[in-house]
Amino acid sequence: MTQQSKTDLQVRKTAIAGALALLAAPTLAAELVLEEVIVTAQKRTESVQDVAATVNVVSGQDIDRFAAFDFNSIQQQTAGVTLAQPNARTNTISMRGISVDPESGVSSAVEVYWNDAIVRSDIAFNQMYDLERIEILRGPQGTLQGRTSPGGAINLITKRPSLEESEGYVQGSVSDNEGYNAQLAYGAALIPGEFAVRVAGVYDTNNGADVENISTGMDDQEIKAYSGRLTTLWQPTDTLDTQLTYQYLDRESDDPKAMSGTDLHVPGLRPTLKPQDRKALGNSDDYGNIDFHLVNLNTNWEVMDHQVTGIVAYQDSTKPAQNEIDRAYSLQYTPTEASSYQVPETKTDSISYELRVASMDNDFWNYMVGLYYQDQNTSTSFVQNGVRVDVLGLGFQTTGTLPVNSNNFAIFTFNTFDLSDTLQLEAGLRWTDYEGFRTATINYGGLTWVPPSLEPVRDQIESGFAANFPIVGIPPDQQSSSEDAFTGSVALRWDVSDETNLYASYNRGYRPSGISIVPSPDIVFLPNGVDDLLYDEETSDAFEIGSKSRLWDGRASLNTALYYQTFDGYLGFVRGVQVLNDQGKPADLPGGIVYNGDANVWGVEIDGQVLLAETWNAGGTLSYSKGEWDGASAPCNDRSPGEVLGNCDIDGEPLGGEPEWSFSLNSEYYIPLGDATEIYVRGLFKYTDDRINTEASAGFYNVATDFESYQILDLFVGWRSSDYSWDVSAWAKNLLDEDAVIFQQGPDQYDIAVSDGSYTQTNTVKERIIGMTARYNF
Repeated sequence: MTQQSKTDLQVRKTAIAGALALLAAPTLAAELVLEEVIVTAQKRTESVQDVAATVNVVSGQDIDRFAAFDFNSIQQQTAGVTLAQPNARTNTISMRGISVDPESGVSSAVEVYWNDAIVRSDIAFNQMYDLERIEILRGPQGTLQGRTSPGGAINLITKRPSLEESEGYVQGSVSDNEGYNAQLAYGAALIPGEFAVRVAGVYDTNNGADVENISTGMDDQEIKAYSGRLTTLWQPTDTLDTQLTYQYLDRESDDPKAMSGTDLHVPGLRPTLKPQDRKALGNSDDYGNIDFHLVNLNTNWEVMDHQVTGIVAYQDSTKPAQNEIDRAYSLQYTPTEASSYQVPETKTDSISYELRVASMDNDFWNYMVGLYYQDQNTSTSFVQNGVRVDVLGLGFQTTGTLPVNSNNFAIFTFNTFDLSDTLQLEAGLRWTDYEGFRTATINYGGLTWVPPSLEPVRDQIESGFAANFPIVGIPPDQQSSSEDAFTGSVALRWDVSDETNLYASYNRGYRPSGISIVPSPDIVFLPNGVDDLLYDEETSDAFEIGSKSRLWDGRASLNTALYYQTFDGYLGFVRGVQVLNDQGKPADLPGGIVYNGDANVWGVEIDGQVLLAETWNAGGTLSYSKGEWDGASAPCNDRSPGEVLGNCDIDGEPLGGEPEWSFSLNSEYYIPLGDATEIYVRGLFKYTDDRINTEASAGFYNVATDFESYQILDLFVGWRSSDYSWDVSAWAKNLLDEDAVIFQQGPDQYDIAVSDGSYTQTNTVKERIIGMTARYNF
């Protein structure tokens, strides 16, 4: 066993021992009781301890306590959840080892909701402020949520105005990563007991991953965002309330791609770079911006012993970017004067409606029936400048449009049967009709540079290129799709005592079929043409048993779950795939390829909290998840002789690039002072196990096949008033300055053509950040 393995094993043993220690804590003062956590994970208000499923909650207080300014920060507070952003345009959510890149175009493995209405994940991956809580629902969501995602769901719930009082806060933070975060929120009852409003806003700026582009001279990377939110709450009667929420956000991000490697073409001309150097080589400066509007109208009406709920939600977003294709600046070794980059822009608008009716407080049977509809239209356009290295650096341009439209209509029911005082049965069923349309049209935009020796035949070259366009990436008979599916859930909960319950559940997930979106003329070189881009539907069946307990007279909680999930046609996705063109040279297939394969996942989850003393609390979550492909193969860049597209056997390989083990621990201890103030120290620790690299070039061109495990420790010290009206803290995130590699992508097509692959794009965890926060609540 290696020293690294011994260290990882010891860390895991420590985490398990810490969780079990909650059971063995000595009896202390009985007046200390954990605050009850209320959720709406099952479309009704209930204690999280009464939900027959795994639900983790990150409270608004925890978001503030750990200075979690953006959505990515949430993964530090919970195990088994990975929130990844390899670049400013792409983001991935993984839960229980199941994930998918939203740029793949497939339905998400983990869906995101904002005040119970579905939103694109790229809307979530932004600044957070003035939130009530975040609910993390694990496992297939086959009944009650807007989409039947197989991995889980995350629901961000904003703070409501108070109908009784005026309150709010101001908060400012500064940090040594050129960071500044300012937040403000204020709510007032304009008509006490009937009508209230709340406004909130944030301004945030920092230096991102702090990458310097040594080719362009850009050495001041900046990510800047601002957002505002307005919420109104109208309650004309005790049985009717309506909440309207509007939010706007604008974020601008410099996005240089850090590279690592050694120049194999002319040693010493380009520098030798390590991942920790955080240096980019591209001959242009990448960026990735987003702005969006969200509107959410939520109405609840109690009538005739039923609750009628209606949710109308609208979102629109615009996401422009620039991506340098020649990431290693290899074209400087060719005679070309042409540039090589892509400028995509994605626009999305979506509207959804949900109407449900639920019985209230029946003795034996409580039911819910509902209708759901969503209409989403997404359009991506791009301009791409390319270079033919094999034709003296000839430069040309292509343009493209990729509309993707979907309509989902669903009917669902959820029923609860109180079989006895201690036994409860839940059963749900959902029928969903999926209608979709997508296409990809690539047009020729003209020559951008012609070598002087070819200038006399420019017109012939122009006409030769133009003759190959337009390229219709998806044939007309594949552009529209229609399918439907039944999903559902069954759960049995037994209240062993007032403090402990056991449950067993079954859930079914589903994701519809489709076609990979590859905006490139090189798809003509695929072995079966566009048919190689088609993928089938995915179904999954999940089984879970668990327990939820209140211990030590209410001072501790311990929840456990064991699950097993099988997939028929799991939707895998791989980036960085290259196909051999008509010159026998590798050509990038931007966007990536979706493929099917059978798979299974099983795992264990534990979470707990404990009040160790009046001034000392602790908590943590632990996750073990093991997913494997079962007799599957995937597109890759390992080609046998005669193959233009590699196909690798992945039977028994890990399902995705997620860690098997992860855990998060937190604790706070404070000391009261004699002047109605207190000082405190707070810690947050996250361990992430080693994991595989899912990029198509993993194992080739010095691209790592695995990423090593790593640990992140955040530390906070502060002084606050005993009534929490003000708080001043100093903090360090990644205190030990961990610099593990978390993403690596193979060489681009120009780097391979010129130097047989010298440089890879490599991301590391963010370096240590030290900062201060001051907050005043009123």
